[in-house]
Amino acid sequence: MNERRLRVDPQLVFGISLLVALAISWRGLMGAMNGSADIMTVGVRFLIAVAVVWTGLFSVASLLASYAAATPDRENSTGETQDRRQLSPALSAMSRELEADANAATAIAAETESAAG
Repeated sequence: MNERRLRVDPQLVFGISLLVALAISWRGLMGAMNGSADIMTVGVRFLIAVAVVWTGLFSVASLLASYAAATPDRENSTGETQDRRQLSPALSAMSRELEADANAATAIAAETESAAG
C-alpha cells in the first residue's frame, strides 16, 4: 500500500523551540551574564522553558500534520481523483457505471430542457 504520510520534522520543531525558549529567557540569561542572577537558577529555568515549548510545538505540529494527512487528494494531471482507499475491481466498475449513468441523465435533462425551451 502506497500511502502518503505526513510527519513532523523533529529537528525543525526542536530548533524553533530553542529559539522561542531563548526569547522567553533572554532577560534572565542577560542577568546571569551581568552577575545579577544565579546561573544555576537561570539555566534550570531555560531548560524548563525548552521542555515546555518543545512539548507544545510538537503537539501542535503533530495535530496539524494529522489534519493535513486527512485532507482528500487532489485531482491528478489526467483529471481523475486519486483515492487513498484501494477499491476492489467490482466496486471500481460499479463506480464508473454510476458515473456514466449520472452523466447520461444530465445530458437527457439538458436535451429535454432545451427542447421545451
